[in-house]
Amino acid sequence: MLGITKPKNDAARKADDKAFTAPAVDVYENDNEFLVLADLPGVPQDGADVTLENDRLVLQAPAPGRQYRREFAVPPSVDAETVSASMKAGVLTVHLPKRAPYKPRQIAVRTA
Repeated sequence: MLGITKPKNDAARKADDKAFTAPAVDVYENDNEFLVLADLPGVPQDGADVTLENDRLVLQAPAPGRQYRREFAVPPSVDAETVSASMKAGVLTVHLPKRAPYKPRQIAVRTA
């Protein structure tokens, strides 16, 4: 499951004299993916920034009077190359597909 990293002081984290607000987030998991839904009221359709680097998912978005930011630890089972995000009506949806599970396979040995 995704690990949620809380801001340092529970309400907001300061960086460069800006306070960040942690948006309300729902995280779901099924056999195929993790799904992150973040409520970002006041953020325009193209205003969210989603970054996946070093096993960290970072959601950031400016809104009037606030700056949203939330971080998650991403497990190694996530296929980083196929992560996608969309924004609609103030809700950011991030799909984090899982890698195909490792399955040993039998290798046939041919005779010469």
